[in-house]
Amino acid sequence: MSETWLVKKAGPSLAIEDMIARILGPEFVVEEFDPARSLVQQVDKAHVLLVRSLPVTREVIDAAPRLRLIQRPGVHLEAVDVGYASARGIPVCNVPATLTHGGGDVAEHVIFLALALAKKYREALASLDARRIGVPSTHVLRGKVFGLVGLGRTGSAVVGMARGFGMRVWAVKRTVSEGMREAMGLEWLKTHDHLPELLRQSDFVSLHVPLNKETEGMIGPAEIALMKPSAFLINVARGRVVDRAALLAALGAQRLAGAGLDVYWNEPIDPNDSLLALPNVIATPHIANMTLETIETIARVSADNIRRVQAGLPPMHQILNSSNVANQC
Repeated sequence: MSETWLVKKAGPSLAIEDMIARILGPEFVVEEFDPARSLVQQVDKAHVLLVRSLPVTREVIDAAPRLRLIQRPGVHLEAVDVGYASARGIPVCNVPATLTHGGGDVAEHVIFLALALAKKYREALASLDARRIGVPSTHVLRGKVFGLVGLGRTGSAVVGMARGFGMRVWAVKRTVSEGMREAMGLEWLKTHDHLPELLRQSDFVSLHVPLNKETEGMIGPAEIALMKPSAFLINVARGRVVDRAALLAALGAQRLAGAGLDVYWNEPIDPNDSLLALPNVIATPHIANMTLETIETIARVSADNIRRVQAGLPPMHQILNSSNVANQC
């Protein structure tokens, strides 16, 4: 009888990990993460780690002598020592965006945040509670400039949706080729060097860049100061792309009309965080790509990979360099 494999959640429970457990069945044990203990204290019997954003350091890897696979049930990979894992013969794998919905799920969420901000959804709920009719006054999307910082899968998917609302779409990206603006239906397209111009002209600014040394804090006090007081900032990328203190100050002083946030500096965000108390903030708990359709796809691909490795087969979608994952965004 083959050994029962222990699949360890390397972080708080998520719907994807729960679905993976159901798909794998009784021949695998999927163990919950214990937030009261460090990860290094929980992995001694683990054959597989299901990871998200909690660091998987060489100390964690050394503490797991049975470890055979580090699986990310998703695209983005953060804080995993890929080089050390590879040197130990432990593959690190993800589920590429090409296997899910090409950024469309996240793009839909971006439009949801834009609409919730423009229609002042939180203020509308307050009016319902106060039995007020006809307030607040809201904004249209039609004719507004939607500025995209990054044109990977999610940013590109936003273009057509925003244009469907009659918006004028601007974008900056690292490299721009001839004819790209026309092919994508953009009104304006420049390299990242022109970010200040996009910030000055946009009514909505939506962030679609990976988190790395170049992008951490890229939207700081100086960048926020360039934005219109009537503009909205949307972040579905990573929390640390934005300077939290600068954003909080601008929102509190109404130097920025509002923010739509699905990602945070520490996750899960403290429910008492001062950002969440602001009426001009629409916040969701990192669910932009957590549609039932995508969850099922990611879970099945992850479960299949775990079974492959248990059977002695080479894994699918192995990551050799974590920067390659960031470049898929």
